[in-house]
Amino acid sequence: MLHHDLQSLRLFVAVCETRSLSKAAERMNLALSAASRRLRLLEEEAGMPLVRRLPHGVEPTMAGQTALAYAQSVLMLADRYVAGLADHLTGARGQVRVSASSSALVQRLAPDLAAFALRHPDIRIDLDERPTADTITALTRKQADLGVIVLGHPVDGLICYPYSTDRLAVVTLKDHPLAARESVTLGDLISEDFVALEAGTAVNRLVMERAREFGRYLKVRVQVRSFEVMCQMVSHGLGIGILPEAALRPLTTALDLAIVRLDEPWAVREIAICVRESEELPNATRRLLEELRDRK
Repeated sequence: MLHHDLQSLRLFVAVCETRSLSKAAERMNLALSAASRRLRLLEEEAGMPLVRRLPHGVEPTMAGQTALAYAQSVLMLADRYVAGLADHLTGARGQVRVSASSSALVQRLAPDLAAFALRHPDIRIDLDERPTADTITALTRKQADLGVIVLGHPVDGLICYPYSTDRLAVVTLKDHPLAARESVTLGDLISEDFVALEAGTAVNRLVMERAREFGRYLKVRVQVRSFEVMCQMVSHGLGIGILPEAALRPLTTALDLAIVRLDEPWAVREIAICVRESEELPNATRRLLEELRDRK
């Protein structure tokens, strides 16, 4: 694979991620025939198939999985090389790619990153807001250097450090019967219509799992992608929602909604900082990790 350009490696990684040669070609802005030829040349040099052709797509072979890990490492180094040279032009001395959940950003991370940036103007932070599951994927695929997640998903291959906590709460209209209560349990909510976050989010996963413990499914009337849109839908009477309390405070004030405490032990969630294990951290990433861990 050393004889092939980075474009071919990026194509191979895209094929493995999308499980489709046509989708990978579209992502890379390549003709399907050109993409097929690049993949074939990679396999010819390897001397073995790197992907297995299926009736509806492809999947990496065992050799392909090995090649994928190395290809991701090569591309990560190439991206750092380009970013490093760009930093010299701008005077920056480092770059950290941070991926974080919305909950982590609202609860604590946003001001901590702002404070770090003020103290270290020579370190550039590239921040990507993603659901926890996508942040873990970005870390394992070496698309991010540091992640901040809500614990609860498998974190194989990562080292996690305690960072913060948040608490889930219920948002509803002020004239809803629940709004008059000091606190509620999930059992009190089972019969309600819900405005829910999309399936990949930690909040959705947690609430749905706990509902199934009751042997019930929540009545999801609307599914949305952001905290703001959820509260907008609640304000129009489409249901109640469950979100981190820190995120709800400014939104409920703006939309004249009510917050009710969710009295469940699992409503308090642990937020952690994650990096890949068995990998020496670049100086900029190590410095950010140390300062985030030190801020109490």
